Amino acid sequence: MTSSGSRYLLFLLQGRRYALDLSQVSEVCEPPQLWPIPSAPACYAGAMNFHGTIVAVLDLAAFIGHNGYDDLEKNIVLAPEIAALSFLVERVIRIVPADQVTVLSENDDLFSAGVLALPEGEAVLLDAAAVAARAAETING
Repeated sequence: MTSSGSRYLLFLLQGRRYALDLSQVSEVCEPPQLWPIPSAPACYAGAMNFHGTIVAVLDLAAFIGHNGYDDLEKNIVLAPEIAALSFLVERVIRIVPADQVTVLSENDDLFSAGVLALPEGEAVLLDAAAVAARAAETING
């Protein structure tokens, strides 16, 4: 099955390829200045000021169960309609147009919307809304 007009932001976590539908992303930036979030789980790196809005910053690798990684080069800020949340990631690779992607299957992973077949290999397509919902549960409860 080929994707229908979507574009995907391809990035690395612990050397593994992941992707987000570009419609779920507001901006990609350098890791921001952070302020601590009292009593937050360790996977929260802190909070940032994003154009006047306070946004929680999540170490995405640690959150989804990988070992933490100290050299996080990019911060992916989610679209505001999803959540006031951003993901620190190892590296952003590129934006992948729909004509270079085949959606292989659904994935049983809690945060996965499927697996993408790309010219350079497979990538797990994350569902940003599912990650945001679970992140809200961990910090609120």
